[in-house]
Amino acid sequence: MKRIEGVLLAALLLVCACEKKESPPSTKETPSVSSAEQLAVMERLMRGSSLYQQHCAQCHGPEAQGHPDWRNPQVVAAPPLNGGGNVWKRRKQDMIAIIRNGATRHGEPVMPAWKGRLSDPDIEDVIAWFQALWPADVYQRWRETEVRTAASRG
Repeated sequence: MKRIEGVLLAALLLVCACEKKESPPSTKETPSVSSAEQLAVMERLMRGSSLYQQHCAQCHGPEAQGHPDWRNPQVVAAPPLNGGGNVWKRRKQDMIAIIRNGATRHGEPVMPAWKGRLSDPDIEDVIAWFQALWPADVYQRWRETEVRTAASRG
């Protein structure tokens, strides 16, 4: 649990760092983040953490580390969500769909559907929480892919 609290604190500090009014050496101004926005982000991450612990940690682990056998094709095991697996390669809409509708392997359910138990904002908060665990380079690669995908759709 200490690691989770540390991640939340780091996320808050990152948001706070964005609030500095100093201009970067470029000609573009970076938008500042208000205290209300900082609080909203922190509340979202705290809510996502709580929902994750309540609904997801049993299979994906308390720190989103996944089951040790997640790579073994002979075993049905939850993958890590902390950036150490392949989840970051999925588009956000696909992550939402899997959480909402569940997942199957060879026609057999391997993850329950959370539709009706988690609202869309709940699902978004859970995703925001586990994405806050991702190493910066993993999140950056995911973000670049999301932007390219959105741009190609027009």
